[in-house]
Amino acid sequence: MYKQRRRGCTNKDELDTETLEICMEDVWTSIDPEEKINYEYFDSLWFYIYTIRNDKNKSDVLERIKDKKIFSKQYVFVPIILWGHWNLLVLSNFGKKNYLGTKKGPRMLLLDSLKTTNPTRLRSAISKFIADILKSQEREELQQFIKEVKLEIPEVPQQSGRMDCGIYVLYFFFCILIVEKLGEDLSQLEVLKNIEDFRRDIHSFFQYDYTLSIYKSEFIFPSCKLSEQC
Repeated sequence: MYKQRRRGCTNKDELDTETLEICMEDVWTSIDPEEKINYEYFDSLWFYIYTIRNDKNKSDVLERIKDKKIFSKQYVFVPIILWGHWNLLVLSNFGKKNYLGTKKGPRMLLLDSLKTTNPTRLRSAISKFIADILKSQEREELQQFIKEVKLEIPEVPQQSGRMDCGIYVLYFFFCILIVEKLGEDLSQLEVLKNIEDFRRDIHSFFQYDYTLSIYKSEFIFPSCKLSEQC
């Protein structure tokens, strides 16, 4: 079992994988149960594992993704932690292959609160990740999907602090899930909920005594360093 905590960290805005998982689960539990069938989200380490580990770990991740049934979901959320920075990948309408190449069809949206880190550097890794998901699930639309569904990097609110990226990933996750009027019109993200109010909500959330040890990834990475944020 693996868990990564920041030893001695005093910055409440700096979120590690466990903290992000707890907050995402809290948002998830607030959704109407009847609506949950339309959404799914991945473990916050899956993309990281897929990217840096060997073929066995990649196969394990792809097998776990099969259980998520992403081709029946409206939105699938993929937290990405690489180079000490959090992004949120949103997979939209992946099951609507009849609409490939249209606005109603599958889309990949990378939400990055710090574009100075050059989010385009993730493009090839994300494309390979999605292609391998399609291959592992023997999707017949693989070639058409690769040709027509390109990664989009829309304009989203940008962080002001150096350690804020995890806060913004949770904010994007919250807004898309909870605010029904948003849909994929991300231009409204700035005004839906004041980011400072949202930040205070997260700080207040962790004033309670939670047992963090129950939130663990089921993979072992004794050497990975996830605490060097942004």
